[in-house]
Amino acid sequence: MNFSKAQNSSFGLTAGATFASYKAEVEDIALTSKTKIGFTVGVTSSIALGKNFSFQPGLNFLQKGGKLKQEGATDKTTLNYLELPLNFVFNTHSSKGKFFAGAGPSLSMGLSGKGKWEDGGDSGTDDIKFGSDDDDILKPFELGANFLAGYQFAGGFFVAGNYNIALNNIANGDIDFNTKYHNRYFAIRIGYMFGGKKK
Repeated sequence: MNFSKAQNSSFGLTAGATFASYKAEVEDIALTSKTKIGFTVGVTSSIALGKNFSFQPGLNFLQKGGKLKQEGATDKTTLNYLELPLNFVFNTHSSKGKFFAGAGPSLSMGLSGKGKWEDGGDSGTDDIKFGSDDDDILKPFELGANFLAGYQFAGGFFVAGNYNIALNNIANGDIDFNTKYHNRYFAIRIGYMFGGKKK
């Protein structure tokens, strides 16, 4: 194996949109929200593990949440997260660029949130707190499974999409009306990679 190629690495910047929803279970009732559009920005890196494989960790700020409508009442939830994806990626190479696809775990930390509701002629907003106290609705730590695919041009620009689904329940156990809560989202990103060999 060529050691210099195996150690080849690059880093980049990304920005894009998230299309998020959630599934909540209240005792025996399951609720699935409509999609809510948010945004994401972040940094990423690519560390070569051989000719076609690489390890791609990153750090993203992104928005999750969803919209729920029931019996004339609507509720829009926006959750702000810091996410660390740890993806293992397969790459194909050509003179014009490369396709890539992969998967891996993700670790997310809830930063802040807000709920906006409307019911008849009334409306309002509520802060959503992350933590383990009695007045905290959601747990801050989220473990997810991430799947991605995209194309990187020879110059360094790339476009990618990923789907992420939470594996753990982030609802605090003492919140009777929200006993289970799982986030999920699809994101579209554009970005630019600096350094590394652009094949």
